[in-house]
Amino acid sequence: MRAVRRAKEAETLKAVAQSPSKSPPIKVMDEAKPEERHSELVFFVEKEEWFKLEDLLEAAADLHTQRLWSSLYMVQLKNNAMFAVKRLKKLVVSFEEFGLTMGKIGNLKHQHILPLIGYNSTDEEKLLIYRYQRNGSLLTLFDNYIEGKRNFPWKLRLSIAAGIARGLEFIYRRFDDHDEIIPHGNIKPSNILLSDSEEPLISDYGYSKFLDPSIASIFKSNGYTAPEKTLSEKADVFSFGIILLELLTGKIVERSGLDLPRWVKSMVREEWTGEVFDREVSMVEMYAFPLLNVSMNCNPKQMLDLGFILY
Repeated sequence: MRAVRRAKEAETLKAVAQSPSKSPPIKVMDEAKPEERHSELVFFVEKEEWFKLEDLLEAAADLHTQRLWSSLYMVQLKNNAMFAVKRLKKLVVSFEEFGLTMGKIGNLKHQHILPLIGYNSTDEEKLLIYRYQRNGSLLTLFDNYIEGKRNFPWKLRLSIAAGIARGLEFIYRRFDDHDEIIPHGNIKPSNILLSDSEEPLISDYGYSKFLDPSIASIFKSNGYTAPEKTLSEKADVFSFGIILLELLTGKIVERSGLDLPRWVKSMVREEWTGEVFDREVSMVEMYAFPLLNVSMNCNPKQMLDLGFILY
């Protein structure tokens, strides 16, 4: 349709130029809207894994979650390959800047960061494509544990804590002095996915800074956001500290809205520190105390380097 319209416009202009009439030339409409820019699918995997945008749009899709700025779908292609596709709206970013940023994110390869398989971008919305993780998220694991559907042993909790720390450490050490560091900005259990072997994978990385300010104010009001509400390494460490407290106490901020640091500090101040731990952690209390000290220091006033947390 665009090609036909352009051809008609070209014929009209040509006819006007060749006309003997002394009438003033026809002015092309200034108010015509610019054409929307869009990309084909851009991939960060081997070529044999590529597929077409039409394959994605025609695939069976189930809506998992829907928010003001995003929708998450589970998509199964005709070859049975399964992907998680995040549709983003209301981003404040140019077409070009978004492409450059996704290029950096797509090239981050680490065992504890959910890899970006590919993306599609238009001026109005963006699609981010990831491999679907059947084990769900850390939030799913917490829910199943609280409901008595499964155990959540200390060894697995410690493994998840260490994996998140390694992933964050990689993010902040990956960029050199010439590159702008891209903070995560939304570390919480629902954004920590679990691989088939229950290794943590940091997801939803790379677009927090592009959220519309009116939405970002809601986005930053959750119990995982540092008091200064900025995108920075310190703020991500603060969020990581909240997850450590959740792993130790079994209390989930994302479900309850509890001010978990305040609650833990009050328990410690009253010398009821042992009452902080949930039933499985209390069985290995002597190993849990060092991690509690680390979690309580993940705040803007007493900031620990991520490398120290890891080791």
